[in-house]
Amino acid sequence: MSKKLGIQYFRNRGLLPFQAQFAVDFLESEEKPYQELVSPTGTGKTNLAAALIAYQMERGSNKRSLVLAPAQVLNVWQSALSSRLSSELATPTVVDRKTYLQMESLAHEGESPWPTPALILMSIDLAKRDDICASICAISWDLVILDEGHLLRGKRRVLYNALTKSKAARRVLLLSISPSPFRAVVTKVDLQDVVDWNGRPIYIPFKKVLVPIYYTRTDRERALLVELEQFASAFTSSFRSLILQSAFSSVYSAGRMLRHLSESWRFLRNKIAHNMHWTNEDLERIYSELSAFVEEPELVSDSPDSMGIPIQEFLTAYSKLESLLDGIEELCEDSKLDTLLVYLNDRIKDGACLCIWTSFATTAEYLHSNIQMVAERRVQCVTGGLDADERRNRLAAFQQDGGILILTDSAAEGVALDYVDECVNYDLPMRPAVLEQRWGRFLRIARKRSFKMTTLVDRTGASTWEEQVLKKLRLSG
Repeated sequence: MSKKLGIQYFRNRGLLPFQAQFAVDFLESEEKPYQELVSPTGTGKTNLAAALIAYQMERGSNKRSLVLAPAQVLNVWQSALSSRLSSELATPTVVDRKTYLQMESLAHEGESPWPTPALILMSIDLAKRDDICASICAISWDLVILDEGHLLRGKRRVLYNALTKSKAARRVLLLSISPSPFRAVVTKVDLQDVVDWNGRPIYIPFKKVLVPIYYTRTDRERALLVELEQFASAFTSSFRSLILQSAFSSVYSAGRMLRHLSESWRFLRNKIAHNMHWTNEDLERIYSELSAFVEEPELVSDSPDSMGIPIQEFLTAYSKLESLLDGIEELCEDSKLDTLLVYLNDRIKDGACLCIWTSFATTAEYLHSNIQMVAERRVQCVTGGLDADERRNRLAAFQQDGGILILTDSAAEGVALDYVDECVNYDLPMRPAVLEQRWGRFLRIARKRSFKMTTLVDRTGASTWEEQVLKKLRLSG
């Protein structure tokens, strides 16, 4: 197919000019097997990749394609692919752990569980497991799409390296909002490139200004934060980050995480009492359980580092932890929440459609219970713990009725919120790329109305760790 006919083919299938051009260039450059498309969130990367897969499967009856994406957006991929594939072509199949085991049990000994042709959609966090990764790399894939390429860290990065080193994938396409550290041919799309077929811009450029909503912590709150930071400083980075990120979010989340940590540490303390030493497996289990509190994608690495303290200091830290929990239980005030409630009351009177964003499901639940009691408008809460149907139902209800949506990072993946007037960041992510993703949920091609992004900021600067995060994100506390 000539380039002109290729452009026309993809134009007829609803792609924009930059998308059609990239699709044709990608198909013509087979000598460059690993490529990356870098464009802002909301500029149609999923739609483009779905069109590429459909084109490939239309021209080869035995093609095998694999899409690896965060679990929360697999339904978006399934919908995009199903709408483009005719009934004669392979049906997109979402493979979870149970489905994979069933496929494996049906395969003859020595045979691959992966069918031909195949269009497989899988969570990237399932695919990175050693046994699944080995199975994927044992056969040949015509095309592998990796969504959210900028988040390929830890074992996700090991998965990418395994795919390329084994040459299991003939072609790999990374979809990212910022360049990843991998060796790949990068095509970068800027907002000025997003135009219609008449050359008119269809993406309204919005200036990304994060407006602070200041609050002032009380003396008791500040003293508790100082005590918490001193406690966390005894540990190396992974444990410290988890603890301090929870405190940055809310006193409620910090209390929940520390209570869970106390229960886990009791097990370690009992092992010491019986002259037993803890193992790396013990630490990994505790770290994994604490990591489950955080919904910001890839907040911390896959493997915990050591707690970094000898046994006697651990026993002292355990005693300090119990004291901290008592202080949290006795704390009656929450200046951050009080400031948010006053702010929301004013904005609700204006009839604004609002989103409140947090990295913690525990904070989302805490906000939901408190805001529901005072808000005169409907409040929806969507976290990563919801099943796909309930998540869709709550988002649909919010889009129809308006009001307030409380959202976490993992629950927001694949969600378009171009109808929202304002997003209030109750806490901020640790990495700029995750903040950029939050912007991308709202600043999409379809947006025509104005938008405001705000964040709660402690005027007293009581938390040095919080100040470091603000500086890392180029914000002033």
